[in-house]
Amino acid sequence: MRLLRIRAKPLKTAFLVALLAAVALAQSASEWDSHAVNAIAAKLKCSCGCKQEIACTMPPYPCPVCKMNKIRIFNMMNSGMTEQQILDTYVKEQGPDVLVVHPGAAGNLGPWAAVAVGLLLVIMVIRRYTRRTAAASPGAPVDPAVLEQIEKDLDKLDE
Repeated sequence: MRLLRIRAKPLKTAFLVALLAAVALAQSASEWDSHAVNAIAAKLKCSCGCKQEIACTMPPYPCPVCKMNKIRIFNMMNSGMTEQQILDTYVKEQGPDVLVVHPGAAGNLGPWAAVAVGLLLVIMVIRRYTRRTAAASPGAPVDPAVLEQIEKDLDKLDE
């Protein structure tokens, strides 16, 4: 009986090691999530409503719709289709809105130009406001002719 226990322990250990190796292999990255597939997927919009590319990694990762499309792109690549043929297939099925259009130079610089113009406007308004308050400060000299006119107008009101 003791002899069986000694031999059973290495067998159990070997079985557990094999099971852990199989689980670890199942967790590794697949071919459908490769760089080549993601390069094509980055040019297509996801249809799940997230408004991201199919190559997105937002939680829950992988998005079921993105995963399905990446597997489809991988299968198309394995069947010999080129990148342009894959993109054309998606455009034919879902319309031209499926393509992601990245902003050009104007799209990237436009927001920064708007911020710069807005900042300049704020600086100009602040400078103009501070100049007006300095001119109307109580310590500024007043023209004596203006004071005489005010006195005359006040005298007329008293009459």
